[in-house]
Amino acid sequence: MSLQMIWFVFTLGEKIIMRLCPTEEETVDLLNKVLNGNKLASEALAKVVHQDVVFSDPALDAIEINIPQDTLGVWVDPIDSTYQYIKGSADIKSNQGIFPSGLQCVTILIGVCDIQTGVPLMGVINQPFVSQDLNTLRWKGQCYWGLSYMGTNIHSFLPPVSTRNSSETQSQVTQNPSSEAECSHPFSAVISTSEKETIKAALSRVCGERIFRAAGAGYKSLCVVLGLVDIYIFSEDTTFKWDSCAAHAILRAMGGGMVDLKECLERNPNSGLDLPQLVYHVGNRGAAGVDQWANKGGLIAYRSKKQLETFLSLLLRHLAPVDAHT
Repeated sequence: MSLQMIWFVFTLGEKIIMRLCPTEEETVDLLNKVLNGNKLASEALAKVVHQDVVFSDPALDAIEINIPQDTLGVWVDPIDSTYQYIKGSADIKSNQGIFPSGLQCVTILIGVCDIQTGVPLMGVINQPFVSQDLNTLRWKGQCYWGLSYMGTNIHSFLPPVSTRNSSETQSQVTQNPSSEAECSHPFSAVISTSEKETIKAALSRVCGERIFRAAGAGYKSLCVVLGLVDIYIFSEDTTFKWDSCAAHAILRAMGGGMVDLKECLERNPNSGLDLPQLVYHVGNRGAAGVDQWANKGGLIAYRSKKQLETFLSLLLRHLAPVDAHT
């Protein structure tokens, strides 16, 4: 798989196509043009991108899967939650392990799909700013991955829940409710601060106070992957295939998925039809530019199909009839 046309740079009237060249020396020469002759910086950058980094993982080492590369498509979001990255806030406090904003919400998303069916097969979520050493001010990151292909479902070994969060996670509470409030509101959800009022009102009846707000589509999806919440729901059409493909593949490997919210609300639960999973190989009919790759119907990310079905039945009960068709 080659990296071509990573970005375009215009300088002194010259159009330069930035790409990873076959050799480190060629990449240095190209970077040197972009960086106005700063050879030291060009050499440092070229050295990094040409490194042959080897990662070992017991789950991957134990299996052998051959997937034809000509059947694969790749969706990449190099910096999800760009505003949080630019702002650079490092002192945001979490709410039960979930950060509403800050560098922890920044993710790098790489998703791989089948170009014939649109099914997400592999996903990688890199969270570069997980924890900061207060002495050195250096950050430690974490990488999560999942693979779901022809009956093989594996994913990265997640750390014990106790090491991720000093208190119980929301999915633990769902499985083992310990109070009357938790029994009456069995689900937890993460949403965007811009979520529609009608959705928020319905969610408050389903989840009670166990609704969390967070920045970044990738990070909110990661909260579901990590079991910090049961559901990530978003009703707008402002997420795109590169925002969802990576997490969708990981969730599939864990027995969950990511579905079209609008279709779920319009679907007859007794129809016997499969849940409307998001697909990644065809654009939206009649749309142009990036809009053709938007998740037009909104989305719901989940870890358990049974949980999702129960959640949807409760959500529909509390939504006004008109909302199911908007």
